[in-house]
Amino acid sequence: MKFCKCNSVHILIIHILFSTILLNTYFSGEEDDNNNGYNHISLNFLQYSYAIETDDKDNNVKKQDEKNNEDSKETDDESYNNNKGTSIFNFVAVGDWDCNSETEDTVDNIIEQDPELVLALGDLSYNGKAKCWLELIEPIADKIKIVFGNHEEDLIDDYKDFFGLKEQYYSFNQKNIHFLVLSTETDYDDDSEQYQFAIRDLEKYSKDPFIDWIVVFYHYHIYGSGSSLPEDKDFRETYHPLFDKYKVDLALQGHLHVYERTYPITFNDDDEDEPIVQDNTQNIYKNPKGTIFLTVGTGGADDMQLSSLKDFSAEGIAGEFGIVNIEIENDQTPLSGKFIKNGKKQEILDEFKIIKDK
Repeated sequence: MKFCKCNSVHILIIHILFSTILLNTYFSGEEDDNNNGYNHISLNFLQYSYAIETDDKDNNVKKQDEKNNEDSKETDDESYNNNKGTSIFNFVAVGDWDCNSETEDTVDNIIEQDPELVLALGDLSYNGKAKCWLELIEPIADKIKIVFGNHEEDLIDDYKDFFGLKEQYYSFNQKNIHFLVLSTETDYDDDSEQYQFAIRDLEKYSKDPFIDWIVVFYHYHIYGSGSSLPEDKDFRETYHPLFDKYKVDLALQGHLHVYERTYPITFNDDDEDEPIVQDNTQNIYKNPKGTIFLTVGTGGADDMQLSSLKDFSAEGIAGEFGIVNIEIENDQTPLSGKFIKNGKKQEILDEFKIIKDK
């Protein structure tokens, strides 16, 4: 019960005044039991009143803080959901870089696209040292995620240290995309730790309601129309069935120094060299039932040639350096990709789109 509309400061002042009176009375030697009793009761009452005022204020502050925290949580949740539906996100992928003027043009091309993420598809430096490549990519280094190629064989630890990696394989999420990074340069057969990691990872994120796209990237190409370098058939036999099972949307690869894009394809158990084309539309794919494989070995290393395109290949470009720019559009259901040639004109040499129902 409150006897006055006093705030805690007012009561504290009264408290101090009465305490002073009591002390003065006590030390003056006056022995009035009634007065002492009255003063004692008044002091206790004032202490109690002050405690009520303080507790009420603290409780109000606490309640307000709790409300603010709850409001903040709701705002964060609402902001996340709004971002999921409205933001535009783009990332770039390219491999087989080297350290030359073409590589510099590749970096300039990437900067021009202003991506939030850069996927380096292996074979980064060709001179046996990491330093030259790390210096070239300095303007975009904080955006880069790497895979290891055959030219990194003696530089694994250098790149691990620079990018803070514990293993050659790992995964991460960005927006509504899950990225799985695999290595063709360490054990990858079906009893390896990498394989078990890949299964656990794909099993988890293929069921995640906040993940709309799954992208896998690695170095050695497992499908291609080039005659100069063989496909990695062992890696293909091991992992493409997993891509089918867990509905991987894009597989990005390098090693062959060309640009090539397959139709959506699934693994063919009867003839693994002839994957099954699920949709032979040239550029736009609606709810495709297979993975699209992109070879982007066009970062700057000496170009290679393509033979005649194989039946599973939708597009192939040789003798051009450039990058793939992937963009998630406003509602984050269409995914569009463009192969952009290096140079001032930023010429688009190939483009495609995947549309999936939510």
